[in-house]
Amino acid sequence: MRKIITILVLLFTSIIIQAQTSSEKLIREGVSLHDKGRYKDAITCYEEALKVNPTSMSAVYEMSLSYLKLKNNDKALALSSKVINANFQPLLVDAYIVKGTALANMNKMNEAIKTLNEAVVRCGDEYLLHFNLGLSYFNNKDNKMAAYHLRKAIEIDATHASAFLLYAYALNDLDQWVQSFYAFHFFLLLEPNTERSKDAFGEMVDILNMKLEPGSTRLTPEDGIDREWLYKNIQLKKPKGTDSASVYSYFVEASKLVFFTISQMQNDTQSGLLWFFFVPTYEEILGSGHFDTYCRYVSVAYFPESLAWWNNNKTQVDNFIEWFEHGQGVDEEADFGDDSDMEEGTN
Repeated sequence: MRKIITILVLLFTSIIIQAQTSSEKLIREGVSLHDKGRYKDAITCYEEALKVNPTSMSAVYEMSLSYLKLKNNDKALALSSKVINANFQPLLVDAYIVKGTALANMNKMNEAIKTLNEAVVRCGDEYLLHFNLGLSYFNNKDNKMAAYHLRKAIEIDATHASAFLLYAYALNDLDQWVQSFYAFHFFLLLEPNTERSKDAFGEMVDILNMKLEPGSTRLTPEDGIDREWLYKNIQLKKPKGTDSASVYSYFVEASKLVFFTISQMQNDTQSGLLWFFFVPTYEEILGSGHFDTYCRYVSVAYFPESLAWWNNNKTQVDNFIEWFEHGQGVDEEADFGDDSDMEEGTN
């Protein structure tokens, strides 16, 4: 009798293993189709996978992602919620992001924010959770909370361009134009040559060209920075001409002024992302001997002349890249100090 039971157990186990293997193969096929933009075909694969293994949360999650791409937010919401309710740890963060994105797409922004805050409590500080919270708060016109969560995302992983870009916009909307200027710069360092790079560079130029009346909120001291003095000295560098060469030269000289001046203000009492990340990073770039190359690099999407220069000065370009990657680089584990101020995130 025991021998028969043992054989049955082994047979049952073998069937389960074969079913899981078959299900996993179908999921892999579905992911491949999804990556090619064939979302409906991918969903068919996931449905077949669930017929083989009805408990596969991986198939459920991947299906939610494909439905999200098809803009079927109801399906994406239901399926991602199923993964969350099953407490499937390997894909819990991802499922929360799909759910939050689906709710945001349905203009249920408060519910999206509530969902993502719940995810932070359950899953801890994850880059994509804070980034998506920042995005949700930004779209909900709460720039203070947007800046808080985007800063948290950057502190976790300082290599993702989108967080810096959105952080720059949120800070500018909060009238924190000095910090915004730094954030736009670093975004362009990470992503210099896309359409949004061109827009971001234009935003930086607008910051340099802003006309402020005496008593403006943007001229009040902030975080130890005399913004009125800085603004007045930036204006002294304004060119008379509006041609691209004059605008580029103004950008270079104004950036030098900002980076050098604020680096001289740094002391041991300061904390936060500005003083522990942006200021020392740009102090190093300014003193590296590669600043002119850097300025050409971050302006390639805005100035055709910069792109031409970049293509015609390979040695200087290579030297800058070598220095940045091995000399300066981006420290993903930087200590940003205490700061108590307040891409779709899917795969």
